[in-house]
Amino acid sequence: MRALLLLLLVSLATLLCAQETPAGEGSALSFSRSVNVPLNGVQLYDKALDAWNWTFGREPGAKLLQSKREDGTLDGFARFNFRSAMLTMREESMGTVQYKVVIRIKPGECRVLVTELVHSGNASTSLGGVHIGPISRGKDPLGRTPGLSRSNAQRLLAELQERSIQRVEALLNGFEARLRASAEP
Repeated sequence: MRALLLLLLVSLATLLCAQETPAGEGSALSFSRSVNVPLNGVQLYDKALDAWNWTFGREPGAKLLQSKREDGTLDGFARFNFRSAMLTMREESMGTVQYKVVIRIKPGECRVLVTELVHSGNASTSLGGVHIGPISRGKDPLGRTPGLSRSNAQRLLAELQERSIQRVEALLNGFEARLRASAEP
């Protein structure tokens, strides 16, 4: 009887303390695109490599880490520079957003995944850098942001999300356009 009562109390306490997070809250920001092009795997790989060089490859610090034609894989990373429009901690939050690009190629299909978007602030300022870290989909940063109040961290994250979405979507659109244009006869 005591065990049943204890189990019931523990269950009730767990339900009362549990916080439900809306879908997408707390998850990392990522992008995915699938492009269908009527080419075999080797031809599509060559076109995807060309599209990488014209889009993601032109970003600052862009580098291909893995390029395997026989497997149809291209893995790399790049970054873009970020300068906040907020006046609070503007110089400290100025920095970069680095991201990972994974491209998988099969005959007739090219999948592009952009993940691991991470903000690093300007560490060379007198107060040190303000780093949001991994950019999430929610309204709160994934971790505590030293040097910023919660409301300012939320505003900075919202600005980073907006800028990341604009930048990565433009790159994905450019990649797809280059891939399709180079595949036409």
